[in-house]
Amino acid sequence: MKTRLAFFDFDNTLSRGDSVVPFLLYAVRRRFAPPSQLLRAVCGYIHQLRYPDQVSYSKSIAFSFIKGRRQEEIDALGRDFFREVLCPRFYHDGMSELWQLKAAGYTIVVVTASAEAYMHLLPEYLPVDAVLSTPCETMDGVYTGAFGANCRGEEKVRRIQAYLQAQDMEADPDSRAYGDSASDAPMLRLTTHPVLVNPKKKLCAAMPEASTVTWK
Repeated sequence: MKTRLAFFDFDNTLSRGDSVVPFLLYAVRRRFAPPSQLLRAVCGYIHQLRYPDQVSYSKSIAFSFIKGRRQEEIDALGRDFFREVLCPRFYHDGMSELWQLKAAGYTIVVVTASAEAYMHLLPEYLPVDAVLSTPCETMDGVYTGAFGANCRGEEKVRRIQAYLQAQDMEADPDSRAYGDSASDAPMLRLTTHPVLVNPKKKLCAAMPEASTVTWK
């Protein structure tokens, strides 16, 4: 079924800055995670730099505090995190764009490398139809600590294709995509209307013909 779709990156596209570090800091402040979790996160980041093909494992190190926690516990933390930290960071221009697209009948899909543990809550705060993020494995409602493939670069394309197939959708020619960094380029190239949001230099160089917007 032909569908008008709008794909959005999240960090630095709809929201100012990264969301991963703020979530970890918030978890420590709320005592869901020990202060030593920040050191583990640094270790995870160093491991990611040394072994870029093991990003999922690196994220499992950074988010090890969720292992053994029930999903409803982390959901409660995530909702507080959105209300207190993320919602004030949403770009006002981005919110206007989302609502305009929603009113025009677009199906809005956020595609992000951020963790599913909190990103799956995004539709409670924004007019979003689906969120494709880095999976956090659960078993019987409890987080195992394992992470799925990092939803970044070409993985965003694979996740989108799987989503469209599962929903029996096909992108309408008027579909569009929004991103800020070079890792978003594969997703942006899926549509004929890519939009670069406050783009980094590498993305501008990779897609010089794309539309560019400055959101505040």
